[in-house]
Amino acid sequence: MSNAAVLSSRSRSGKRGSGKNVRRQPRPGVGKSISVALLVLGAIGMVAPFLWMFTTSLRDASQAYDLPPQWLPTEWDWSNYADAVSGPVPILRNMFNSAVIAIAVSIGMIITAPMAGYAFAKIEFPGRNSIFVGLLSSLMVPAQVTIIPLFLLMRTFGLLDNPLSLILPGITGALGVFLLRQFFLGLPQEIIDAARMDGATAWQTYRLIALPLAKNAVSTLGVITFLGSWNAYFAPSIFLNSTDTATLPLGLVLMLGPYGAGNVAQVMAATTIAIAPALIVFLVAQRWIIASLTQSAVKG
Repeated sequence: MSNAAVLSSRSRSGKRGSGKNVRRQPRPGVGKSISVALLVLGAIGMVAPFLWMFTTSLRDASQAYDLPPQWLPTEWDWSNYADAVSGPVPILRNMFNSAVIAIAVSIGMIITAPMAGYAFAKIEFPGRNSIFVGLLSSLMVPAQVTIIPLFLLMRTFGLLDNPLSLILPGITGALGVFLLRQFFLGLPQEIIDAARMDGATAWQTYRLIALPLAKNAVSTLGVITFLGSWNAYFAPSIFLNSTDTATLPLGLVLMLGPYGAGNVAQVMAATTIAIAPALIVFLVAQRWIIASLTQSAVKG
């Protein structure tokens, strides 16, 4: 056998051997299809409780506990919404109280947290890191630990059963300071130095340069604070003790009754009404939230 024939035979056998070791690559569309399917399943799991809540608000109270549960009522009863609003529990008044407290707390937070975050990030002062560590450690303290001293403090000032008992402690928070400090740490120091060289004071540098750049982060903090205050139940249940000053979560519990024997359909109607403002706030502010998250991801 000639050398050319031997080389040709080895080449063919090498090609056959290499073909056995090559793994088939998955199709490009398979991974995308799996991701879409998982996202659809997750979306269904998140929407299903809201769909059940809405359909329950449109059925008779006797059908609320049907087993197996029926997703669609046999008869659509819109009177539950009117009964929920005109019932013995002043839901609209409770919703107004929640809105006043949530808006006041959000405004206070977006005023105080950026200033404190900027100070911890860009201003040198004695004990800055120690103070910040102490502030950050407060996040590890449960609210149940501090609620009794806070209750005694509010009673001393005569603020029990008053919205100020929730507004004053809520306008400051370690979480907001931490979030804004992390944002301001990402600002180039050259921008701050250039403003100082131009004669700007620390307040002018913060108000005219740093704060406008942080509008997305501040908006995100405002939305988070609003939703947290809107849904709060523990602190209002301690400081507020009348139906006229109660917030919306307290009103929903009062509608359900002490043993859960209330009209579930009316409670679900009131809950549907309660979700609407929070949903509107989120839909309006979602572009700022997405921009803040995108900006943080790019910096990271």
